[in-house]
Formats: sequence, C-alpha cells, structure tokens
Amino acid sequence: MERKRKNKKQVYMIRRLLALLILILLIAVIVSLFKKLGTAIAKPKIEDHNVSTYIDKDNENLSKNERNAIRILENSTVENINKEIAFASYEKAAELEDLSKYRLEKMKLNSMGKGAKQAYLKKQVFLTFDDGPSSKSTEAILDILKEEDVKATFFVVGKNALNFPDVLKRVYDEGHTVAIHTYSHDYKNIYSSPEALEADINKAAESLKSVLGENFSTNLYRFPGGSWRKNKEAFVEKVESMGYIYFDWNVLNGDAEGANPSVDYLVNKFDSTRKGYNVILSLMHDTNAKTNTVSSLRQIIRDLKDEGFEFKSLGEV
Repeated sequence: MERKRKNKKQVYMIRRLLALLILILLIAVIVSLFKKLGTAIAKPKIEDHNVSTYIDKDNENLSKNERNAIRILENSTVENINKEIAFASYEKAAELEDLSKYRLEKMKLNSMGKGAKQAYLKKQVFLTFDDGPSSKSTEAILDILKEEDVKATFFVVGKNALNFPDVLKRVYDEGHTVAIHTYSHDYKNIYSSPEALEADINKAAESLKSVLGENFSTNLYRFPGGSWRKNKEAFVEKVESMGYIYFDWNVLNGDAEGANPSVDYLVNKFDSTRKGYNVILSLMHDTNAKTNTVSSLRQIIRDLKDEGFEFKSLGEV
C-alpha cells in the first residue's frame, strides 16, 4: 500500500514538472512571436514602402521639412526645379531653391557613403575622369562610353582645355558633364591660400567658357587630392561660398598609384573598393599616360551593367 502511494506521488510530481516545462515553452514561444511582430511593425519590408521612408527613419535628426523634401524630389530633377523657381512666387521660389540645394547635398552624401544606408539606395554609378582633356586617352574613353551608351563626368583642368579645345567640345557635345578641377593643378599655388584657390577656379571657369561658349557654366568642382586633406577647412568654405558643390569619390581604380598600373590591378582595385556601395562615384584619370585605364574601362562598365547598375553623369542629378 505504501509503495502504491509513493508511486502515485512520483507520477504526480513528474506530471507537475512536465506541465511546468510546457508552460515555460509556451511563454517563450509567445514572447518570441511578440518580438517578431514588433519588429515587423517597426521595420516593414522594403518592397512595401518607398525607399525614402527608410532614408527618413535612418536619420532621426531630419526635420519634417527635410523629410518632405525627399519625398517631393523623389521623381524630380534639379533642372525642373530651376524652371519652377523662375515662374514661382517669391515665397515659393525660396522654398524650391532650398529643396534643390538639399537634394544635391543628399546625393553628394549618398555617393560618398555618408548618407542613408547604401542597401536602401538604387544602384547607380557615376564614372568621373580627372585631369583631362588629353589628346589620346580622353578620345579613347569617349569612344568606349559612346559604344556602351554611358554618360560620365569629366573634371577638367583649365589649361588642358585650352590645349585640346576640340576634345573638350566633343566631351560636351556627346552629353557628358564638364566640371572644374582647377586651372593649373599646381598644389603649391592653389593651396597657398583660399584666395589663390578662388583665383584658380575663376580662371578655370573662364577657360571653359572660352572653349564651350559664354553661356556655359558649371557649379561642380573637385579638389585636387580630395577635400579631406589636412587643413582644407578654409578652402572648403571658400569653394562653397563661391556657389560650387564639390565631389570627392568613394571608389577608385588605383590608376594614380603608379605610372600605369596593369589592367588586372585596375579592375581588381575597382572591384575591391566598390564593395558595399549601391551608389558608386568613381575616380579615374584620362591623361595620355593612363593607357591601361582605357584598356580596363569596358570590362568595368560591363561588370557593373551585369549587376544592374544604372550609369549617370553628375549633371543628370
């Protein structure tokens, strides 16, 4: 009799333990479901929402007006905004002008990997070429761009524009963006003071006008060596006060790392530096010495096309 009571007691205890374990498992499952539900509410799937929604959430410091600016400008261009400004009331024109500047600034940050998370951005590539035009490499690059139906941006050295005016005209006539990369490219001179840089930029702008006509203008600029060099703050302020938007780069092919690096080196360098970027703003050079930049360009373009990248020039922004 006593043995039966002990057996019943043991069975009872086992049942209680099993019931307790089942209860704990049920609670864990319910907590897990609530967590997943909360995550789904906080971060809906990308395909269900506009990309700009994610850009807004990614930066909690954006004001309401800035969030609205992103949405308003999602399907517009700077050219269209400028046309609206010309025929708008004073108050409306001022608002549109602010939106135009804001849109360009956001694009600049995104292209440098400093804005919204790259995974949220449409795949775009901005090929840029520095230090030209030149008599051979620029022409060869233009041939490839034309055959591949790709538009690019050429950051031009003013004195080279005067030396090869027909090449610069071809760049412009074929729909590529012409931007300023100084007149002299003389580091010692242009970085001697902000005023020296200003004089150099103005001289470069005049040289481009003398080739492309008085109606030509650009507000795009690239610092020789980039804007992040030491003690550049005063020079950046000067460029911005002149109304220019400066662009660095987030991807490069390494053609400035030697006299003329091999094609394999250039392609591999480009591929390694572009990892993680959906918006690519690349740095290459179109001087005559960079023959392998020309030789590697088609492969780089086709690799990017195969991955679904859209090619644009900065002037199309």
